[in-house]
Amino acid sequence: MPPPVHAAGEQARVVDVWADNEEEELARISGLFADFPIAVVATYEDLPSRPLRHNGRLELSFSDDAYHVVLSQRNLDDQCAMMHDRSRAVRFYRLVLALLDRDGRVALGRVWRFHVGAPLPADDRLLLELGVERPARRRVHRDHIGKALTRCRAVQNTAVTWVTCDGAEDVYHLMNCFYHPQVVRDMSLRKDFVWNARSFFPQLYDLRFLAEWRTLAGEEPPLAAARAAGPAALLRGFLALMKEPTFEEKMEGYTGILYGVGHLDTPDLVKLYKMTSQELESRLMAELAGRTRR
Repeated sequence: MPPPVHAAGEQARVVDVWADNEEEELARISGLFADFPIAVVATYEDLPSRPLRHNGRLELSFSDDAYHVVLSQRNLDDQCAMMHDRSRAVRFYRLVLALLDRDGRVALGRVWRFHVGAPLPADDRLLLELGVERPARRRVHRDHIGKALTRCRAVQNTAVTWVTCDGAEDVYHLMNCFYHPQVVRDMSLRKDFVWNARSFFPQLYDLRFLAEWRTLAGEEPPLAAARAAGPAALLRGFLALMKEPTFEEKMEGYTGILYGVGHLDTPDLVKLYKMTSQELESRLMAELAGRTRR
């Protein structure tokens, strides 16, 4: 997703964040969510991930002289496991974050591009073999991002809306910023990934899903008209949707549902997706209270 555009039409300035300026920029970002409660996120991998440990096989069918992946629960679980492994095995990546208000104005006119990762010596050797120079600045550790977002209550907060254009891939990378056995459940299983994503980002929307999937009543996708115009048009269309009085009603069946993890196909997922914001927030507060007592 390219950097969002100001309501006035000017391009936002990209701020590169490395280890030597992460503390300053994270502190700056942390104070902005109250006035700019819409967080747009995108991730980009600079190199293929390290070898994966997952050995699952997708179930295929053959028709019309071609093989097709069967949309089954087993396949979706297997796909989530592979995305989980790939996101954990990534050498380093860029996480792009922009904060917007409901009129589409970008906080401070900036988009932050975090250079994330802690490469192993073997990764440095691979870069040399590829003829890529090692950067002069150290990359950001992803858990530093997670801790900053947790401290300022940008996550586990129904007042903050998170937006992605690439579905589960982006969210897996984002969730790994919080990855700790006492904080985030194992996300190799689809139901656990959905629970974690729903818990940390109770207002989470995938623009691609909103542009391509029909509503539960069979109506056209909410952002169908903007699909051909690209990510910037999808984002403007989403901001316009948020201002409509029937926004929450229209978003039933869309909140938290991401490309790559399927839809409401098991009873536990149906129950989780149908929780209201108030119910989810109460459940989150109870979990946080229990964690504090331990």
